[in-house]
Formats: sequence, C-alpha cells, structure tokens
Amino acid sequence: MYECLMKYLKQFNQRLRKMREARSLSHQDIAAFCLVDPLVVESWETDQSELRCYPSLDNLLDLCFKTGTALENFIDIPAPPVVKQLGLPGINLGDESDLAESLSELDEHINKFMPAADETELLRRYRKSDEQTKELILQLIAS
Repeated sequence: MYECLMKYLKQFNQRLRKMREARSLSHQDIAAFCLVDPLVVESWETDQSELRCYPSLDNLLDLCFKTGTALENFIDIPAPPVVKQLGLPGINLGDESDLAESLSELDEHINKFMPAADETELLRRYRKSDEQTKELILQLIAS
C-alpha cells in the first residue's frame, strides 16, 4: 500500500517546500498541523532520496485541510491516456495529402457497403410486412 501511495508523491518534497515557503510557514508549523515531529517534516522535504520519507494519508489530508491547500497541489496526477483517432480507410492524417482526395476515397469505401436501390426497396417492403410474411420471406431466403 505504501508503494502505491509513493508513486503519487514523487515531487511531494518540492511541492511541500514551495507551499510552506510561499506561506511563510516553518517546519514546526507543518509538524503541528500533522501532529508529527519537525524532523519528520524535514525528512519529507529533503532532496536526498535515500533520507526522504513520505507522509501517511492521514498526514497528507491533515496538511490539506489545515492549510486550505487542494490535494492536487501535493500529488502527481497521472496524465489521462491518449486516445488515438479511429483509423479510417482513405484518411491518412499523417500524410501531407489533400483532404478532399482522402474524403473522396473514404466515400468510395463507404459506398461499397451501401445497399443497391433494389436491395433498399426489398428492405423497405420487408419492414412494412406483417410478421407472417416476414417469416415466409426468411424461410425462402434460407432455402
């Protein structure tokens, strides 16, 4: 659990120091807010990673509430994943090709899947049919 929390606190030491100095707070002040020894606060802020420790979730929340600082100001929030554009045939956004040409090619691909006029008419008539007629049509198609 502690390792899971630490991945969000990689820059916590710098962020805490920056907030503390901007508000003219001492290590003693922060320690009083979190009910810890001032040496603990110093170890939260140290630049030496081998000597650095991290606050517990309770300490972190106390720090937020008692300083009126949003949690987002102390933690590293991962960037949302990049959602890639759906690849469409005929459109190569990475190329320097003409957009009109790409759209024309895409239109050709779409038209290949569109039903012909007689197929559209059959579908229209099928949809207007009653259930018994629809069942008969499906039986004729299956045979």
